[in-house]
Amino acid sequence: MEAVRKASMRAAAPVGLIGSIGGFVADVVAPLGNFAPWIMALSLAIALAALFGFLKLRRQQGDRAWETPIAAVLVIAGASTIIFGGWSVVFAAGPERGYLAENIEPIAEIQARLLNIEQEVGEIKETTGETATQVVVAATAQAQGFADIQQAFAELQRGEGTIIANPATPQEWYSNARLYQLRGDTANAIRAYEGYLSFNLEFVDPLKEYSALLRASEGIARTRQIIGDLLNRNPQNLSLELMIATLLDTPQERLERLNALATRAPQYGPVFAALGEEYTRAIGTTATQDILNRQTEAFETLVRLEEQQLFSRYYIDKLQADQQLDTARRSLAAFAGAQTVFGTIDIDIAQYSNGTQFTFIFAEASTAQDILFSIDNPDPQTSTGRSPTGMPNILIAPMLLPVGDHTIYMRYIDANGVESAVYSEAFTVNEISVLFIQLPPDFSTNTIPATFTVGILGAKLEDATFYTYRYSIDEPSLSETKEGFAIEVLQITGLTPGEHTLYIQADGSDGSQTAVVEYPFVVN
Repeated sequence: MEAVRKASMRAAAPVGLIGSIGGFVADVVAPLGNFAPWIMALSLAIALAALFGFLKLRRQQGDRAWETPIAAVLVIAGASTIIFGGWSVVFAAGPERGYLAENIEPIAEIQARLLNIEQEVGEIKETTGETATQVVVAATAQAQGFADIQQAFAELQRGEGTIIANPATPQEWYSNARLYQLRGDTANAIRAYEGYLSFNLEFVDPLKEYSALLRASEGIARTRQIIGDLLNRNPQNLSLELMIATLLDTPQERLERLNALATRAPQYGPVFAALGEEYTRAIGTTATQDILNRQTEAFETLVRLEEQQLFSRYYIDKLQADQQLDTARRSLAAFAGAQTVFGTIDIDIAQYSNGTQFTFIFAEASTAQDILFSIDNPDPQTSTGRSPTGMPNILIAPMLLPVGDHTIYMRYIDANGVESAVYSEAFTVNEISVLFIQLPPDFSTNTIPATFTVGILGAKLEDATFYTYRYSIDEPSLSETKEGFAIEVLQITGLTPGEHTLYIQADGSDGSQTAVVEYPFVVN
């Protein structure tokens, strides 16, 4: 019963709209005849057809059948039968010109202009009855098209479809188109698809099939022209706009058109599937962090919209919709690792006596258009330049910086000209630079020796100043000494695996003295 209640609630708004608008229109056109019985009879026929299909579906799916479109058609058609049955009685007993025109003069004037009521009413009745019936049939066919097209497609899949001699509904035109297509009769398939498209439905897969046939037979330019003409006649049809976007020549043109459509219609699921597929192709050409982010956003939006069936409702062939959703989910999983890799920027910082050197390590280094950096300025603008191979330089030669704490900032311009986020790394410039090199183990003592190349910041090899280095390992006693020049090598033995700290200070023969420098290092 809960499923029935939900189906009724979903149908409440359309039913109310049908009753209100239908009653108003039927009252205004009362001079032409009481159309309510016609609509009641048509609604009853639709309700009976929907009931037959629903019962068949119920045997297969149980209560889940109440969540299908055919259940909605059944509820709406049944309610419409009751509503217009009541209107039939009301209008039959009412005034000839209708209740509204009889009592509201502006309505009477509008009625007279629209229906040319000055002519003999009997003459109008004779000439308009057939036309009115055709209009109602066409409108109802479009409204119930989804369920009937689904049924026709199921018959095709079971091999039960046959060519219909005089198709009049979208499902009949679509069924013919698919059968002609399966038989290889391209000309008749195209004509049948055009008959289907005249109903201006927004299913995506018939448009894809139609476009593919046009491209194969008439070329891409003619296909764009034909789809463009359809869109000009039906500018609110989102699927026609989607198809035009996918027929454009360059990736940039397609992405611009698709993104514009996604902005205008954020609840239209198929556009996000197309965007995700376009970004996946771009990744295959030149992978960038920006494209990976956009692909992820498009596919995540698609999956989220499908929770409300805002993607699959635009497909007659549910298998095709499911395959696209599966592709989106697999792409999200497959590129999750790439997101991590592309989102990682390593800035290697090494201090020498002649300055601090920086190396940028990231996945897009070989394809980036430029790398920009700055020291202590969060808006990097200085280019690293280009290497002889034409790639941006990823290494900044040693720079003499003031002693103290600093931050380097960098960003890059990717292969498509898109700026990355700004990345940063804090570092400290000391008065003494230290370069640690671990040596092979000393098996006689089961310890590990190492060398530390130390240098006074800004010193040069020809500097004649003499220095006394005082140092210690893991405690700040500075108990060991070594005399030498501005650049010197310390030999340390007896180290054990793990984290350690070198404490070092230098006294110059010129009376200068550095601060105590703490240099952490790891022995493996």
